[in-house]
Amino acid sequence: MNYSVSRWFDFKLRAARKEAKTRIKEANRLIRRGGKHLNANIGKEIDDAVAALGDARQRGEMAVMRKTGDKLEGLLTKHLSAFKKPAWRESFESIFIAVLAALLLRAFVIEAFKIPSGSMIPTLAIGDQIFVNKYIYGIRIPFTSIRIIDFGMPKRGDVVVFMVPIEPHEDYIKRVVGLPGDEIMVRNSILYINGKEVPRVFKGRVNELDRERIDGPWHRFAAYAYTEILGGKSYTVLQDVNLPITAADFGPAIVPEGHVFMMGDNRNRSYDSRSWGSVPLSNILGRSLFVWWSWSKDGLNTERLGTWIE
Repeated sequence: MNYSVSRWFDFKLRAARKEAKTRIKEANRLIRRGGKHLNANIGKEIDDAVAALGDARQRGEMAVMRKTGDKLEGLLTKHLSAFKKPAWRESFESIFIAVLAALLLRAFVIEAFKIPSGSMIPTLAIGDQIFVNKYIYGIRIPFTSIRIIDFGMPKRGDVVVFMVPIEPHEDYIKRVVGLPGDEIMVRNSILYINGKEVPRVFKGRVNELDRERIDGPWHRFAAYAYTEILGGKSYTVLQDVNLPITAADFGPAIVPEGHVFMMGDNRNRSYDSRSWGSVPLSNILGRSLFVWWSWSKDGLNTERLGTWIE
């Protein structure tokens, strides 16, 4: 048998086995629905036909699969056709199950989130669309801040999505810099936690793209970039070159129990906990995972696709 004939035979065998598997599955479904209404002889005949088709499938006998499959189909049509669902109902149930699974997945496990502002530049750019792990910190009742099960709390350095306290219907994304009981202070654009300077290393001057509103004009701004290290994570923060280093001064302030302190990586252009206070842990929706789509001023930004968020 030459190579092309062998490939054709393998293809036909796979197709026959797939069809046999589908027929067996459908037969078992109908037997569960209506088997109790059959007399013993007919029930045994159908069971024998199912077993024979399964054996032929296992042995890879295409002719036998075709013959026993047709016999099984005839028995099912004759004795169990009343228990077959209409095609429209099968389709409807499949769509309903798929939609339900998607809603449950979105409510409890993972959800997409679009970045609307430049407060997290350069970690996240305007137009990035990310996936958020909603399961990592616990399980909550959808569309509420009520958590049913707690698995843990955010760590310093985590980039999280949360319901902002001053606008409960708005979801923000920032970096956790302070945990309950921490003293947060910013001096000369340097972040201090409990009196200790958060390590950072100067990287250089950069030019980044931002816009004031979702529908506002795009513009470039110059900033000094620093690598900051917090909670075992290394990421880049920006300091606007056109503002004095004291412009971002804040605190000291103590993070209340049951709260976390949020800041954007674009430190001079972030509306965060320095303005509206700490965020209740119950408001945390999940931790960001990676960028799955990015549409910027110039269209699709392929370089950002698949970027994991640190």
